Amino acid sequence: MCDYLVLTKPAKSNIDCDENNEIYCFSGNVYILPNNYHYYSNNGLSEKSLIEMVKEFCFPDKNILDIGAHTGTYSISLAHYSKHVYAFEPQKMTYYSLCGGVALSAIKNITCINCALGSLEQEGKQLLHINSLDGGGSSLHYNAHIMEDEEIEVRTLDSFNISNISFIKIDVEDNELQVLMNGVNTLKLSNYPKILFEMNTINSALLDFLVALNYSVQQVNGYSNMYLATFIS
Repeated sequence: MCDYLVLTKPAKSNIDCDENNEIYCFSGNVYILPNNYHYYSNNGLSEKSLIEMVKEFCFPDKNILDIGAHTGTYSISLAHYSKHVYAFEPQKMTYYSLCGGVALSAIKNITCINCALGSLEQEGKQLLHINSLDGGGSSLHYNAHIMEDEEIEVRTLDSFNISNISFIKIDVEDNELQVLMNGVNTLKLSNYPKILFEMNTINSALLDFLVALNYSVQQVNGYSNMYLATFIS
């Protein structure tokens, strides 16, 4: 296993000038986060209690999916408790941050995938609508707060043929139903794993879809927009 360090130089300095070199060394998990020092220094990771809670759904012989991985707080935190983590993040700069955190953490059982998941109708090149500087809230669905658009690749979950899954986290800004509609075979092959998902406004079609698959959906205590779907055997 390779341990990495970070060398920094002024952005436009001569490459062969070493007067302002700075070296940073890391150990343990490294999270590359949006530039909000005050929040993270005082509060630590966002959704930290949720991440701690879902550890019980991770097993050393089972895979997990992080769909809408952002910069990898779930993936990096849960990799040590899982066989393998598949982390999907479509936005380019956010994806680079995800990969950087995985590399600096020296974690080998995370596969970072630079694409969005969606329905068959969404497959191919699509525009991701970006509405914040920190990579959060970007969506395939139009909204009134778009800062810019970025062309991304969309595939279906079933096209990856991932199995042996114990837990799925989905945070894809109102595209959860489209992800699951073309991920049913993946769910079936893994005996319908638990699904943690975000729902900022009640999506009756999503809830009906999960109930039709024999999932029970409960709001997570302490979170107004997070829900846990558990298969009823």
